Amino acid sequence: MKMRKRWWVSLILLSFLLVLSACGSKVEVGMNEISLKDLEEKLDNDESFLLVTFSANEEDVKKSELVEAFDKSLNKKEQTAFYVNLDGESDETLNQLGEKYTPSDYKGDVWEPKDDGLVLIENGGVMKNPRETLLSQSLIEGTANGDDGYETSFMEYMDDIDAWIASALVFAEQNGIELSY
Repeated sequence: MKMRKRWWVSLILLSFLLVLSACGSKVEVGMNEISLKDLEEKLDNDESFLLVTFSANEEDVKKSELVEAFDKSLNKKEQTAFYVNLDGESDETLNQLGEKYTPSDYKGDVWEPKDDGLVLIENGGVMKNPRETLLSQSLIEGTANGDDGYETSFMEYMDDIDAWIASALVFAEQNGIELSY
């Protein structure tokens, strides 16, 4: 009888631990990939965080070292960001996403998830500033292919990436935005 009770207690405890470990997603310093659905959930939950969006095929993203460059810069600052590759999403979906999560007081300045790159999210809305990191498909593709006028890797853009992230963090601090993960 005593053995059976221990077995049940152990089973309940193990089940509880498994449930706890599955509840939260593991967020690490650096770049963390999320799906479009997960992004919308974070936005709907009024979270505040750094976000990098772009639209390019996986091969070009890998060859250009885009994610690795942002990851390296974020790690230097011990910061976290999420990223979503929107390749394959329709323009209609992306336009609706931009309109839905751009604060209404930003008249005419709608978030363009396909091109705006690094953005600061405050309480589920895309902040107007800083939105200076344009990551167009042509930039990613040109970098991946080493085309004329492009670097051969985003690692060669590290000064710019560091500055973009620093600018976003300074803006967050100056405006009392507490990032949540």
